[in-house]
Amino acid sequence: MRPLRLCVSQNNHVDKLLNYIRFWQADGESEKISIRTKTAHGQLVESGHFRGGHNPFGYDAVKMGRTNKRKYELYDLKVNDAEAEVVKIIFDKYTNEKHGAHSIATWLNKNGYHTREGKNWHPATICGILKNPTYIGVLRSGESRSDVIPELQIISPEQFEKTQA
Repeated sequence: MRPLRLCVSQNNHVDKLLNYIRFWQADGESEKISIRTKTAHGQLVESGHFRGGHNPFGYDAVKMGRTNKRKYELYDLKVNDAEAEVVKIIFDKYTNEKHGAHSIATWLNKNGYHTREGKNWHPATICGILKNPTYIGVLRSGESRSDVIPELQIISPEQFEKTQA
């Protein structure tokens, strides 16, 4: 019986080692896929195209006839005029009237402005809007940035720079 135990124990170690190698290999593949995805998103953005995902407040995602290599129609951003007015109010209150994010959110909620989902504004959402370079027409993905796309510009670069300072 002892040799059988020894054999079972050795098989157990071999199985563990094989599993370790498989997981290590899968982890390497996962990293490669992640790098390829980030690179592709960066290239899309640098060429001036929306990479997908949640479109920022102030913009609509619209089909413009572009397709990917799998023939799926892709979306581009287009300014939503009604939402863009709210974005302008947010930047104006922050840069010119010196309101903070909490104060702006409170003002918007009291004056009947709501988010796209019809909910009340939250200060964190206001902060996200104030830091987003999309409003000056610059798309981003990670470290990648597009050139300025004039048709996406809601806020002037000067006002955005003032806001960041």
